[in-house]
Amino acid sequence: MKTFEIEIASTTYRTYFIDSESKDDAVSRAFDEMESDWEISKAWKENAEVSFVEEQEKPKGDSELDKLNQDL
Repeated sequence: MKTFEIEIASTTYRTYFIDSESKDDAVSRAFDEMESDWEISKAWKENAEVSFVEEQEKPKGDSELDKLNQDL
């Protein structure tokens, strides 16, 4: 009988949209969100790293006040 070493890797991604004043704070808040997610395994959390950060432009009419006015 022969012995084989097999390594299997799997990569999954989760995307968070965070409102923040700075990129560093947004990253920190995203990690807080991830840590509080009970569906994510401890091992996945331990290996998590940021792969992409980009500021997003909000669509016109997406402010909290605009949302409230839509209900009127």
